[in-house]
Amino acid sequence: MSKSQNQVGGHGSILKLPDGKLAKPITHEEGKFYVFIEDMEKYKPLRPFFPKTFGFFDASQDEIHTITNSEELVETKPLRTLDEVEINNNHKRYFVMENLMYGMTKPCIMDLKMGRRGYGIGAKENKVKSQSRKCKASTSWTHGFRMVGMKRFNKKINEYEKKDKAWGRKLSGDKADVSLRIFLHDGVEFKMAVAKQFLEDMKNLKQTLEPFSDIRLFSSSILIIYDAESDKYCFKLIDFAHSYINIPKGQDEDGYLFGLNYLIGALEKIINEYK
Repeated sequence: MSKSQNQVGGHGSILKLPDGKLAKPITHEEGKFYVFIEDMEKYKPLRPFFPKTFGFFDASQDEIHTITNSEELVETKPLRTLDEVEINNNHKRYFVMENLMYGMTKPCIMDLKMGRRGYGIGAKENKVKSQSRKCKASTSWTHGFRMVGMKRFNKKINEYEKKDKAWGRKLSGDKADVSLRIFLHDGVEFKMAVAKQFLEDMKNLKQTLEPFSDIRLFSSSILIIYDAESDKYCFKLIDFAHSYINIPKGQDEDGYLFGLNYLIGALEKIINEYK
């Protein structure tokens, strides 16, 4: 197992397992949110938008070092047993999920942090102030999303180009969709098939998510991946450390649909320009 070299956003080190899976540090809250989505029949329509999960394991830093240099598979426990398994003080909890880039030769990745709020319910006052300030100074507030990481293979110069969250924070106004334009162009041509699939997935997500007025996806992301060398493509929702269910309608709004609406309009405009 080795550390993943394709991480573009998010927090914590993601480990690559030898069987085509990833291990990601997870909080108890995020683990429980996955359990709700996977186990409750009500949320079945949302499941295709989530990565497949394969349980969790606990490991110390020394154990992670050993695991990282081994080809042996890690034994996992079902996510629904999170409440039953105590974690030692010197251990960190990891959950195992599918590697969305598995089998891709040159994966191109974009992480879009969705919504207009970057903190969870019950966050401390300093966290609320800090995240509110960041959101209102970026496209998170004005457009309902912010680009927090991008890695694109440029065929013209035959190398990868990266953009980080600091770059994404600087985008504003009519430059909000610059990240989309860069990501969907490989330096030689516009990736029309990818753009159309991306737009279709956004529309499907909006249609599926709209009836669930009780869900809040604060500071979660949409991850879009395509292979520069093939037709492989992936669209998933990730990062649910501040996500909740059973929230009364109109309370603690996350601005997620606001962001989806802008992205759908921006993608339609970009696609029409290249037709």
